[in-house]
Amino acid sequence: MFYFFLRKFRRVRQVVRRSPWTKIIITLGVLHVASAVGLLVLDPVTFAEDTWGETLWKGTWWFFVTATTVGYGDVVPQTMGGQALAIVDMIFGIGLMFSFMGLGVDSFVARRQRRMKGLHTLNIKNHIVILGGGAFGKLHNLVHELRSDPLHSGVDIVVCSKAYEENPIPAEIRFIHGEISSVDVLTRACVDKASIIIVYGYTDNETIMTAMAVDEINRSANVTVYLRDRENSRHIDRINHIRRQLNELHKDFHSPEITSITRINDLMLAREVSNPDLSSVILELVTEKRGNTFYSMPAWPDMDACVAVGRVRELLRDTSTNALLIGFKRHETGELVINADDETFICPRDLLFIIALKRPKVDWQELLS
Repeated sequence: MFYFFLRKFRRVRQVVRRSPWTKIIITLGVLHVASAVGLLVLDPVTFAEDTWGETLWKGTWWFFVTATTVGYGDVVPQTMGGQALAIVDMIFGIGLMFSFMGLGVDSFVARRQRRMKGLHTLNIKNHIVILGGGAFGKLHNLVHELRSDPLHSGVDIVVCSKAYEENPIPAEIRFIHGEISSVDVLTRACVDKASIIIVYGYTDNETIMTAMAVDEINRSANVTVYLRDRENSRHIDRINHIRRQLNELHKDFHSPEITSITRINDLMLAREVSNPDLSSVILELVTEKRGNTFYSMPAWPDMDACVAVGRVRELLRDTSTNALLIGFKRHETGELVINADDETFICPRDLLFIIALKRPKVDWQELLS
């Protein structure tokens, strides 16, 4: 029994040594009890007409009023012993109270610094994760474009990168520092609970490695990767091939394919020669800073009817955004159809590609009824 209590005592002593909070709270508690009881013993005149419960509460009240230098004056020691005890409480109590408040401020500042430096662990879901993001200018533009879209305006954005020592855009994003392909960073960023994931490594190798790591922990999110060399998209195709096989095996769970974005500068250079200002039109359409831009939206997911392209074009034109249908992607096969003829049919859950002033809000049930 003796050794049991000895082990418990040693364990408590270790906790007290490690935590300054525990030291201050215990010291403050001991001083409080000693002062409250000591005032009762040394200054019985003050409590002559009080019950034991009233006496203990009045002693506690007096201690905290004295230790915090508030000094209301409603409880005043009458004897020399009580006044001497008050002097002790003033000297040590004030120091302990300030230490307590100082620890609180230090703890708050330390937590804020950890958040700014990206060393903390998040606890969020259904958010957007940007793994990498490129140089600051590219990252800023990417975040701005996401925020400009009403679909993502209120969604948390988390940026994971080793390129920044502190959060580069603290007013807009949350930040996690470290290697974007590491399990630690992916875990702290809650990648497994994210709804949208963008992989933009500093090299294609980093992007591919990160995409493979993401595929292991989250196959329900919409994942987009940026590759500098179009030849490297074959590695993403292999991941998508596995995802398609898993979709066939598990009919009750759909894992969307990873989208690869590659550089188009060299392609646009050749097109620009024979089609002047074509690049200006493309640039205008891919930004939301002004005018029309590209959007994608699912086709009437809660309905069963297939509708001709001509009819869909008319319906979209009649919306407040005057949207223009330019193509769609088959949900079943993944086939991409651009500028289809009016007799081609679009089926539920096909992905529509449109040009509009803003993302249209379409009540398909009302329009197609």
